[in-house]
Formats: sequence, structure tokens, C-alpha cells
Amino acid sequence: MRAPEAPLLAVAIALALAAAGCHSTAVEVVQSQASTDLACPQSKIQVKPAGEKGTYQADGCGKKATYVCGGWDNYNQAPVCEPAQ
Repeated sequence: MRAPEAPLLAVAIALALAAAGCHSTAVEVVQSQASTDLACPQSKIQVKPAGEKGTYQADGCGKKATYVCGGWDNYNQAPVCEPAQ
């Protein structure tokens, strides 16, 4: 009696665990977007919550920007964050 399902199950579990960790946080999305918007290296961008839930302040290279995050981008597995108006 053989159990071909065991190796397949192990692969399925490994893929599920890997996929679960493949998404970005709002802070990571804001840091990346602010790096472009502020023309500043991502390593120099500091992001912190600002006021309302889902709102973040990005500071770097002597510049500041505020972002509002809401919704979810299923394709990129990341929050949708836009510069505040």
C-alpha cells in the first residue's frame, strides 16, 4: 500500500504557507510610494501612523507626504495607498 498523497500534501502545505507571507503592509506600500514621490531612497523614508486610521505620514530627505490607505489590491496582495489630497 503506497501513499502518494503524503508528498503532495507536504508540497501543498509549503505553498500555502509561502503564499500567506507574500503580501505587503501599508507601511511598506507607503514607504515605496513615498520614495518615488519624494525622490528619496527607500532606506531614508520613515513612515508612521498619522491621525485617522489608514492615514500615514512619510518623512525623508527633508520632505513630507501624507498617504491614505484603504481597500486591497488582490493582484499585488497589498493595500491600496494614495497621496492625501
